[in-house]
Amino acid sequence: MKKHILSAVMLLLSLGCFAQVQEPETEDLTGPTTLQKNHNELSGLDARNGGFGIKGGLNLANVYGDDTDALNPGSLTSFHAGIYAQFALAEKFSLQVEGLYSRKGYEAEMDNRFDYLELPLLAVYNITDNFSLHLGPQVSVMIAAKQDGHEINMENLNTFDYGLAGGAEVRFRMMRVGARYNLGFAGLLDDGDTGLPVGNELMHNVAQLYVGVGF
Repeated sequence: MKKHILSAVMLLLSLGCFAQVQEPETEDLTGPTTLQKNHNELSGLDARNGGFGIKGGLNLANVYGDDTDALNPGSLTSFHAGIYAQFALAEKFSLQVEGLYSRKGYEAEMDNRFDYLELPLLAVYNITDNFSLHLGPQVSVMIAAKQDGHEINMENLNTFDYGLAGGAEVRFRMMRVGARYNLGFAGLLDDGDTGLPVGNELMHNVAQLYVGVGF
């Protein structure tokens, strides 16, 4: 009798071990990835609030200022792309720096396109684990300028810009989807012959939609 009981117990234990092997723990698809968990163990902070990756998306660019009355400008649809790195400072706060190629401008009688290298530095606050608000300064350097696809003289353009960027972002594991608004404070045009019927009271504003992949 004891042998039968012992055999039954051993059989149940074997079946239990087999079931554990066949039915692994369900992965939390809304939680951090393995890489993020490793980061969390090293930093002691919320891994959702740190990391690095690539991002890119749509630009809806235009200009504002006193000289827009002379131009009656329309929006220019373009793009931006680049990299980001996010550094956790606390459970809900982090600092995010980005390096972006961004195409700005406007449409008037001709398409006016200005290509920039941008460096935003953003404070990030996580309202929930997967939703955050971003706000901070950014600086930009113009690297190309064209009207209707033709190069224009950049000597009479202000090639340095500074301003503010702010927006919101939703994260789902490695994916990020966000919206942002950039407001430039530096006048686009210096005094001189730029081929445009305006002075220097013309500044960039850009609405952005983007997708990012974090690692």
